[in-house]
Parts: sequence; C-alpha cells; structure tokens
Amino acid sequence: MRLSPAALLALLVGLPAPGLAQGGVEAPPRVTLQRLPAALPPQQCRLPGAPPTRTRVVFVLDTSGSMRGIGDGQADIFGRVKAAVNDYVRSEQPDRIELLTFDQGLRSRRGYDLPAERSRWNTDLAALRADGRNTYLYRSLGEGLAPLRAGDFLTTVLVLTDGTDNDPAPDWTPARALAAFGGRGPLDTLHYVALGTPLPPGAQEALRASGYAQGVSLPVGEVPVLARVAPGTGLRTVTDPARLPLPWPDGTPLTLEAPAGVSLARPAVEGGEAALRVGRGVTPGTPALLCAPAPEVGGLPRRVLLWLGGGGETTAAGTASRLPMPMAPAGGLLWLNPGADRHLRPGEQVTLRYRLPAGAAREALGLRLPSGLAGEVLSSAGSREVAVRLTLAAGAGQAGVPQLLVGGQAFALAPVTAAGAAQAPARAGWAVWAGLGLALAVLVGGGLWGVGRRPRRAAPPPPPAHPAPAAVTGLEYTPDLALWLLGEGSRRPLAAPLDAPFDLGQLARVPHLSGLRLAQDAGGLRVLRVPADLEVSAGARRLREGEAVPPGTRLGLAVAGGVRLPHPPLGSVAGLGLPLALHADGVTLRLSGPYGEHALTLAPGLTDLGGRLGAPALAGLRVTVSGPRVLLAGLPAGLTLRRAADGAALRPGTYLPPAAWLEWAASGSRPTSG
Repeated sequence: MRLSPAALLALLVGLPAPGLAQGGVEAPPRVTLQRLPAALPPQQCRLPGAPPTRTRVVFVLDTSGSMRGIGDGQADIFGRVKAAVNDYVRSEQPDRIELLTFDQGLRSRRGYDLPAERSRWNTDLAALRADGRNTYLYRSLGEGLAPLRAGDFLTTVLVLTDGTDNDPAPDWTPARALAAFGGRGPLDTLHYVALGTPLPPGAQEALRASGYAQGVSLPVGEVPVLARVAPGTGLRTVTDPARLPLPWPDGTPLTLEAPAGVSLARPAVEGGEAALRVGRGVTPGTPALLCAPAPEVGGLPRRVLLWLGGGGETTAAGTASRLPMPMAPAGGLLWLNPGADRHLRPGEQVTLRYRLPAGAAREALGLRLPSGLAGEVLSSAGSREVAVRLTLAAGAGQAGVPQLLVGGQAFALAPVTAAGAAQAPARAGWAVWAGLGLALAVLVGGGLWGVGRRPRRAAPPPPPAHPAPAAVTGLEYTPDLALWLLGEGSRRPLAAPLDAPFDLGQLARVPHLSGLRLAQDAGGLRVLRVPADLEVSAGARRLREGEAVPPGTRLGLAVAGGVRLPHPPLGSVAGLGLPLALHADGVTLRLSGPYGEHALTLAPGLTDLGGRLGAPALAGLRVTVSGPRVLLAGLPAGLTLRRAADGAALRPGTYLPPAAWLEWAASGSRPTSG
C-alpha cells in the first residue's frame, strides 16, 4: 500500500495520520502538528547573576480523605503517592525538602536538610495520613508558596492532588496562587500533577501564563514516576566537558549561556551527550546554563545549570594566586568554611570542608595535589560532608589548586597560596645553629650573645578568618509571613522555618543577636527567649518573653548593656561568632565559632593569641609548644577556659585538651574593643 506524504510524516513522528485510524478506516483528523523551534531563543536561556548552588524540592501534598478513596475519591492512592515522593527524593537527592500538606487550607509545613535529617524525613513521611476534609487547593498553594525565597536554592515545586478546588471563597484563583511565589528564582519551576482528574480550564490558563509552571493530568488510579513528569531544572557538575550526559533525545538542539571561554562543541545532543569547549583560563566553579526547547508545544524549556571545572592548566601553581576565592561551589562542591585561612607559611595547615554534590560516589576518596602541598581526606560513612586537611611543606615556595578525587571524578578545591619562607628554621637545624652560636660566644667573650638573644620579629597577624558581621537593628515580619533583617540602609531576607523555633543570631549569622529565640504560630511571630542584654521592641512597647506580634510588624533590636556589642571585641576573628571554642591538634590551634573556623600553627616560644590574631578580647591568653602538645601559659582576668569534655576550668601550666570553650565573665572585667 502506498502512503500519502501526510500519512508518512505522521508515522515518522509517531502520531496518528490525518484521515487514518486503526484497521485502515478513514477517520476525521484528530491531531494538529506544530513544529518545535530549532533552538531556544537566547532570551529564554539566561544565566542568573547569582546562580543557585543547592537544590530544593517543595511537595504540596493533598491529604484530604479522597486520596484514600473516601467521599468523592475514586481510588486509594495515598500510600503509592508517598512512595513516589520518597522515590523522587532518593533519585534526585535534593539538598533540602519542604513538605506542605493541605485539605481545608494549609495543614502543616515541615523542612528537612539532607542528608542530616533524612531519618526525620522518613519518619514524618511514613506517619502522614490522608484524613482531611475538602480541597482548598488554590488558597493552600498560595499560602504555601508566599514565604518561599530563592536564596541559594534551585527549587522544584510539585503539587499532587486528586481533586479540584472546592474553596467557597471566590478570591482565591489559580492565577493568584501561582503569583504568590514572588520570591522564586529565575530557574525555579512548578509542576501540577492532577491524579485521576482533568486539569481545570482556569488552572490550564494560569499555568500557561505564569511562565514557570506546567500541569499534567493522569488516569484514575495511576501514580507517576515524578522525575519524569516533573523534571524541573537540573543542577550538574561538569567533570568532562567533552562528554556531558543528558536525558534528552539525540538531535535535541542546544543553546548555551556562559562566560567567555565556554562554548558548545556541537549544536545538538549526540549519543545522549552534549559537548562543550572550555578554555584554559576558565576559573574552577564557573557557572553556565545549557538549554533546549520544550519537548512539547506549550511546555517549559529544558534547562540544566552547570558548574564547570577549570580548563587546560588552570590548576598550575603559578595561576593559583590569581584565582578568586570561590564563594559558590567549586566544580559542584559546596564550600562550608569559606573563611578558612589559605595563605600558609611552610609547615602551616588548613582544613577545607566541603559537601559533595548529590549523586557523587563516595567509595573512593583521594587527592591530586600540586607540588609543595601534602594532605589527607577525612569523612564519615553515609555523610556527604568531607574535610580536606592540607599542609604546606617546609621549604615550599609556592602552592596551588588541590583537587578532590571522588569515584574517578576530579573536583577543583579552593586555591592555597604560600606566604614565603619560614620565619624559624627546622628543629634539627635550630639545635646545630644554637650550639655553634654558643661556641662562638665563648670564644669572643660573649660578644655575640646579645645578637643570639635578639628578639625575633613578630609575625604579622593572619587575614581575618571571616568578614565582620553586619549590624542588624530591626526585623520586619511582613503580611506574607516572611522575615527581613533591617540594618543601616539595608534590608535582606531571612529564610526562617515556619514549623519550628529558631535562634535569630544563629540563623542570620549575626553574633550579637544569638540567644534571641522566635517561632511562628497561630498568634503570629512569638518571642520565646530574650537575652538579658538585648531589647526587642514593637514601636514604643518593649516585648517580653511569650508575647506575639501579628504579620505586618517591625521589631526594633538593640543591645541593652555592655556585655555584648554589635561588633564584639574579637578583632579580625569577629566573624567567627560566639560562642568560641579552642581545639588543640598537635601544635595546631583551631579557633572555631558557629559561623567559621581559623587555624593557627604555633612556632616555638610564647604566643599571645590576642596579639597574634588581632583579637583584643583574647589579649593575655598565652600558649606555648611543649614537645608534641600545647601548654596553657597565661590566662587573663575575666576569661575562663573550660574543658569541653567535663566543663572543668583550665589553669596555666596545664596542657590544652582537644576541645575547650572560651567563657567571658558577665561583669565589666571583660575586655573592651579599642
């Protein structure tokens, strides 16, 4: 049988031909073919100015009784829906999960950071029940999306429901619900999955008009693989630019938005892969955005955010000093302590802490190090966080960019630079020179003894371990239940949980607010605890513990006494925050706070930590190397050093334990800045 050109074209694309039906019987045309674009227009493939570094999935889950086949429900699918949700988490491995449940309004909201809170996630998901009444879909969706802020997250929202909206309030429409996600990032997407029910016409129109959302309707009783119906925007680490695997069909046209030096090696997918050209000067941690047209007419464009490693020889030691400090992930790794001092002298050590990207193999960890650096990798089973301890070799005049090897993949780490030659000779050489100096002193009647006792020039203090925190003088609680930190001419969002109390200082990384605990509940924003030296006010009224303020309130925050100042007298290490801990690791001291860490390798002789670190609050805290350990030589008035293991106070003349807490007296004996 000879086919017409129209029938042949339809067979080639896998669609019914106009005028043909099963059995060769002619039927009316049912399909209109539309040609997809050859490539995505550049205006639809824009790399954000501050690309996200972590992934987040937000589940908006219907927990009305119909999900179990009760009432107007057509199938008991709730158990399988929960399994599909958990399968999505296991396959995509997001860094954070937000679980929102609803029936007659928003019912619960919980957040989980993975992998640390995976067990809590599993427990809460297993305990979830579909026992609610009604389906106030658009009201619940709008209230759930309003507090979300993009921050450093790449967000995928999945709405899972088997019903249609039956909210009697007419002011909640699909368009209003989708518009409530005002804090979304430019790459965030939303996917409405209608389980056994058609998409309402109003929802279809709102989804198309939103620019970031799409919907799919499934037959009764069918539960999908969510990674297929709601792929969202991908986040990928590029280890081999010439072979980048993609889940898109061969022949898919590609568009790339990237900085200079990064381009497409071929214009379409071949063999399930894309190919990029990465120039020799591309900095590790460079972002790029790879795009393709939607798989169907009217759908969302397909996009993958890429984090590229350096090209060519960019990891050579000679270029390390010119590389910027990567505050975003370097090659897909999330750097957890960007305040670490990486300007090392020979013999000094630094520990860099990273979180591995989702899906990275953790069986075989190794290092590829430039000349002059030695190191080791520290990790614990089941955790994505690793620590890389690096030491600059004695006599090394330069450093470079180390690489972390993970299951055969190489990730560029933050560059390490050398500060120059050592100030003091090695221990063995010191003994030889000391003996020679003593002999010469005897021969010349002690004429050179004064030279031998000349004080060694004090080493300059290291650079700050972390930038000083910004002063915060107020907190705005907006009508959409969002929190904003207010400062001197500044206003920035705060990603606060809606379902649990939080410490404002810890969450905002503002040391002088630590200890101020807040929580959101039915009464508004409730003050749970106020430190004695802090004042919290709403207008002219000072708030007490237990009081709550409604949305739309601005709170004033002020330090009430001299115990704690907006910028504590910690000098160059102010950004570490309080409380501070001192860790002794051989002859290396690590000063750590809730927001960062600083490492210091001790030289022979007494070291005043206040002078060495440029921290007035530590003036008089003296230590010295004694064999392989560190001895506490002096302790100023008003400062107590307590052993972390049992809380016992340490006295001068004792060795430092592996961990000790620094504790200042609450009286005026505490040092002040100056």
